[in-house]
Amino acid sequence: MSPVRIDTAHEQTNLLYRCLHDSPPETAVRAEGAYLWLDDGRKILDACAGAAVASIGHGDPRVIAAVAKQMSQLSYHHTSRLTNPAAEALGHKLVGHRPGGLSHAVFLSSGSEANESAIKLARQYFVEIGEPQREHIISRNNSYHGNSIGCVSLTGIPSRRAHFKPLLMPNTSRVSPCYAYRYKREGEADADYAERCADELEQEIVRVGEGRVAAFFAETVVGASAGNIVPVPGYFQAIRRVCDKYGVLLVLDEVMCGMGRTGKMHCWEWEGVAPDIQTIGKGLNGGYQALSAVLISERVIAGLRQGSGSFANGQTFQCHPSAAAAGLAVMNIFETDDVLQNCMERGAELRAALEDALGEHPHVGEIRGRGLFLSLEFVADKATKATYPADLPLAALLNDAIFECGVLVYSGFGKGTADGVRGDHILLSPPLTITSAQVAEIVAGVKAGVEDVFARPLVRAALARAEPWC
Repeated sequence: MSPVRIDTAHEQTNLLYRCLHDSPPETAVRAEGAYLWLDDGRKILDACAGAAVASIGHGDPRVIAAVAKQMSQLSYHHTSRLTNPAAEALGHKLVGHRPGGLSHAVFLSSGSEANESAIKLARQYFVEIGEPQREHIISRNNSYHGNSIGCVSLTGIPSRRAHFKPLLMPNTSRVSPCYAYRYKREGEADADYAERCADELEQEIVRVGEGRVAAFFAETVVGASAGNIVPVPGYFQAIRRVCDKYGVLLVLDEVMCGMGRTGKMHCWEWEGVAPDIQTIGKGLNGGYQALSAVLISERVIAGLRQGSGSFANGQTFQCHPSAAAAGLAVMNIFETDDVLQNCMERGAELRAALEDALGEHPHVGEIRGRGLFLSLEFVADKATKATYPADLPLAALLNDAIFECGVLVYSGFGKGTADGVRGDHILLSPPLTITSAQVAEIVAGVKAGVEDVFARPLVRAALARAEPWC
């Protein structure tokens, strides 16, 4: 996705579009299941569920009815004094069984709000337990954590930081991602690579100063910024050991990769660790209302209890009743419709079909991901992993071509897959309820779009300017 740009090319609108230098965006007028309909009558398969949002598909009448019922009973209240049954029930559904030691939830309206709140919560925890010197947060390169200033401070994408550098939080730093395709050494075992990444985190903690780092933030599976980077086995276990050694909170951002997207409710369930704080959103609400959450461990809650007894973070739409009703309805559908199992089965089908259709393509470097959260990374040279030149908008070209084939994919931030500046990918995150026939439809559209783009003279000529990868 491009940053919002201002132009006068489309003067009929009063909306500030994400990109106004080119043609205005198409207009969607209806959606049902896995499909969107445009105002010109075209039917598009939503192979990214918006941005990994429409987890149960569009227009489910059960969620619509739940939201309408809640709106007719209680549309809003402030949480300074009151609570509501829908938020209480959703909290119980998510953490009433103490998954991984998570015991409490606070509901907000966006992933950025959730991650900003997690930053504040990590800091406040240490103030409450008498360690106010812990004011530093470490995150990773090739990461994205949201649009607020705190979230951009943790984000490892140069283009997202550039305009706001003077405003960013000073007490932050970043370490390398666990990105085996690009950074694992030749002949290096997964276990050794995982330990090398963990050693880098430990060295950064020591550099900052023992007792000064509050938290380590990471996406369990990296999403839009670098295209579904799955950690090697043992990575998060090694990271957890380092965090525990130095008393650092582990905060996992699962706004995009959580809530069933990888075939388990929480992405960290694959890793054999649990976070101290977790953020979720997107698939939690399926796009029916604006809803995100911070899930909090008993350890952190105990710290608040022994101190002030409150989290200094109240927001106007916190625990909104109709948003909570939507989330509760979506989570109930996960159970009644066996959504996680469908995700696992269709995800395996999609991965296999992509490998069959494009695995040997000379410019498909890697097909990766987990469940129904998959990406294709593109390269100029498959053997050397050289990238296309940074000035070629390859991901955007692919996005457009695949869209013309009737399939909507997600092209991340346009460039920067490999190192934040270079590299291209497209991301697939369709509704978790898709069918086998729709999997085939997605692959057909992606294959046709890829073959179209790489046959174009502009793209073929760009090979002469390929950028080496060392």
